[in-house]
Amino acid sequence: MEIPSYLVNEHFDDRYFDVVNALDEAQQIHFINNNLIERISKSIDSGDHIIIGETGFGAGRTVVALMEYLKINNLSNVYIKYYSVELYPITPERMNSILSGFNNRVAKEIDTLIKAYENIDTQVPGWHIAKISQPFGAIELNLWIGEALEMVQALEKPCDLWFLDGHGPKKNPSMWRHELLMAIGDKTKAGGTCSSFTVAGAVRRSLKEAGFTINKLPGCGGKNLVLQGVKN
Repeated sequence: MEIPSYLVNEHFDDRYFDVVNALDEAQQIHFINNNLIERISKSIDSGDHIIIGETGFGAGRTVVALMEYLKINNLSNVYIKYYSVELYPITPERMNSILSGFNNRVAKEIDTLIKAYENIDTQVPGWHIAKISQPFGAIELNLWIGEALEMVQALEKPCDLWFLDGHGPKKNPSMWRHELLMAIGDKTKAGGTCSSFTVAGAVRRSLKEAGFTINKLPGCGGKNLVLQGVKN
């Protein structure tokens, strides 16, 4: 089956995500494998907020999946600071087209994200903040328009966990380069985690050098094993 052109990131000749399992994939690889609900619950009990970093905002699939995941887990009083990066931002109209395949499942969440995204001037580099309010609480989306290493270096505080994305190492090697993964290690709290769909040897070696203990955990769909790292 031919993939519609709007689903393909023309800069890397790769689709933004698996059009069948995209939401389930994000929830398994990034949320379940990072024990996200347990960690958010602890942050609520302590009166703190959790900080998430993401490499590769793309069409916002992971943020939509996160809204759905928090809703179905019946959480409340959640406050997440969510830091992401996009070098080649898309228009809100294209975002809507890319995500429209999930309207039967998360139409309200897609609409919420697009309305927040519309207020971001993606022509201006650097940080942009959009607050996403939901019944479970709020996600403070901090989107860096520019290069991933610049975004990581600009973080004032380390993250509790990282969603490592932005296409695979073969399609977008700069997103998985040693220098960037080392910087992510520096901006991860002790005991923090990272997750990724790729288990490529070079990625595992760089993350180990960055201070992570690497585990292979169950994937989703056609991906049997994915990566989780725990910061020593």
